[in-house]
Amino acid sequence: MNADRMRELAEAWGGDLRRWPAAERSAAEDFAATRPEAADRALFEARQLDAALDAAPRVVVSTALSDRVIASAQGAGLKARAAWPGLRRLLWIGGASWAAAACAGVMFGLTLTGDLERQAQLDLVLDQASIGGLDDMAVLG
Repeated sequence: MNADRMRELAEAWGGDLRRWPAAERSAAEDFAATRPEAADRALFEARQLDAALDAAPRVVVSTALSDRVIASAQGAGLKARAAWPGLRRLLWIGGASWAAAACAGVMFGLTLTGDLERQAQLDLVLDQASIGGLDDMAVLG
């Protein structure tokens, strides 16, 4: 554990080490025991934020407001579907087009690779035949 890691964990878990995961908490406690100034600096801002959040008033949302928000979101979804009746078909065609292009690319790649491999094998055979043919001619000559 170092001061930077301690600061990162304090930003994530707050200034109270009791709220930290057990493995991180024990490492932080060891760091605080050996370097208390660095640990206090790392935890200072997190403790201030914790205090501010604890002092903030609790907001309670009424059930009526929650129901209105949910109903309006559902209504917006229905309106969007009514505004774009062909959207589902359009998305399906677009997806099918991308899938077809991907398949064509794979097939082209496989075909091209096979042709290149055959050409390389043919070149190798011709090279070996021409080298062997020259050796035979030297023996005959």
